[in-house]
Amino acid sequence: MKTTESTASVVDQDASDQLVIQQVLAGKRDAFRLLITRYSDPLYRHALCMTGSPDVAEDILQLSFIKAYQHLSEVRGRFDAWVFRIVANGCKDWLKNIRRSHLSYEEDDQPSQHATPDEELDRSELRSDLDRALTALPASLREAFIMKHVEGRSYEEMADLLGTTVGALKMRVHRAREALQALLEEKYA
Repeated sequence: MKTTESTASVVDQDASDQLVIQQVLAGKRDAFRLLITRYSDPLYRHALCMTGSPDVAEDILQLSFIKAYQHLSEVRGRFDAWVFRIVANGCKDWLKNIRRSHLSYEEDDQPSQHATPDEELDRSELRSDLDRALTALPASLREAFIMKHVEGRSYEEMADLLGTTVGALKMRVHRAREALQALLEEKYA
């Protein structure tokens, strides 16, 4: 029953998005704000995980919405998947041009209430090592790993958003895990 409800929700959301798109294309440009409000948070979180920089993530998000607005008449299928691809491609382009040495997960940088200082130091060092290992991954593997293990998306949702197959994404996540394990084993084995 839950699958039927979630499918109905996606259909309703898509119909609502299509209505907003029609309004924007008919000249009600302010209607685009609804799409920005609806999708900004998840798209920003994805860009932040991919880039590790709140400023870069915000820039990518803004540029992506500008591009989406300019090409709104080209939307085929679900708007959320289409705009996600724009953001994902923006992240990949940034990663190709800028080599980062550190990813930051600010929400994970907060100390635990029950950890000793030594445990916090170990946790901080492990986080730093994991960040460096993630940075060393190719963008496609990093993206798949982050979508699955940081954002908690299903393979089906990932496939829909990225326009690829579930099998290809399972392979990317598997390769990312193997690469991370190999990179971390050098230090922790």
